[in-house]
Amino acid sequence: MEKCEWKFVDDVECHYESECGGEWFFFEGTTKENEMELCPFCGEPLHESNSTL
Repeated sequence: MEKCEWKFVDDVECHYESECGGEWFFFEGTTKENEMELCPFCGEPLHESNSTL
């Protein structure tokens, strides 16, 4: 993988699922708003998908 695709799952919980199998919850905001650039699970650059599950 050259990047890890993250998909937005739930607006209420700010829930994301990563391509590498991880799940992440923010108290608020998006990956960019929280300045998250690398996937904490696989270490690859994080790319937020525009599509939802």
